[in-house]
Amino acid sequence: MADQGGKKVNPMHSPAFVKYFKFSLIAIIFLAALLIFLTFNKSDDNKFDDVKFVQYEEYADDMDVVVYETTLGTFKAALFEDEAPNYVKYYKKLVEKGYYNNTYVFGVVTGNDKENKGDHLYFTGGAKAANGETTDNTNTETIDAEISPNMWTFKGALGSFVGTDGMLFWKKNVAGSSVMFFGNSVTSEKKKQEVKSSENVDSSLESVYNELSEKLCDYGGVPEASQQYTVFGQVCDGWEAYNKILSAEVKDIDDDDYQPLDDIKFTRVYLTTWGEIKSTAEGPVDKSVADAEKSQEKTTQSISNEK
Repeated sequence: MADQGGKKVNPMHSPAFVKYFKFSLIAIIFLAALLIFLTFNKSDDNKFDDVKFVQYEEYADDMDVVVYETTLGTFKAALFEDEAPNYVKYYKKLVEKGYYNNTYVFGVVTGNDKENKGDHLYFTGGAKAANGETTDNTNTETIDAEISPNMWTFKGALGSFVGTDGMLFWKKNVAGSSVMFFGNSVTSEKKKQEVKSSENVDSSLESVYNELSEKLCDYGGVPEASQQYTVFGQVCDGWEAYNKILSAEVKDIDDDDYQPLDDIKFTRVYLTTWGEIKSTAEGPVDKSVADAEKSQEKTTQSISNEK
């Protein structure tokens, strides 16, 4: 944990983190960022040759699901232990101990540049203090990042990034007890066209890229953050509550103060299974995003037909 003037600060709430995340999440153009990433990782055991978008595949009945009861309602998220085994085990232990009960959502980040203005990008939760600072009860253990080609920052994805370990070329991202809950930056028609463009994609990656871009446009997500953090879960129920948190008012966005204006708490966090909730669960797609995309397509088609 960082130390500022003797005061421990959660890295995800520090000016350094805000600067880092703004750079990686907002300032980078999606297409260029992902193309560079795919190019440099193309020979990495061919890990993109057989990508499975497991967040949208059928879940096994015994799959662990985390239930977040909050002051704005309840939402649930499936955990993908096969994709991030060390982190999921670590996270489940904290949940089972009751660590996240009465913890805070300490940041709600909305895009404020020209391209992403007004987009609900992500919120951060799991802090013992409302402002994200560490306390004597904060779990500061870190886990090496586990970045799976099967896990992407779609809307509702859960990820963790609390800083880096090491120096210079040996730096590596690490995950911790704080969690990022992703929203959607693929909202404008311009952004969707950028995401869908595969003009410069290597032919061997084109099918993967096309399927990824289709899902981002249909279901929402924050593609600029792809393959940078430990993504380990996916919201599968309670989208109304989730969206309330994503759109919560913050103290001062112009001064990089993303703390919610009114406290938002995880009052109780516990584990269940997909088999226990699947009969009533909404599923991993926020239908409001999918419906908006269909509506936009109909409008576009109607205008095209009129012409």
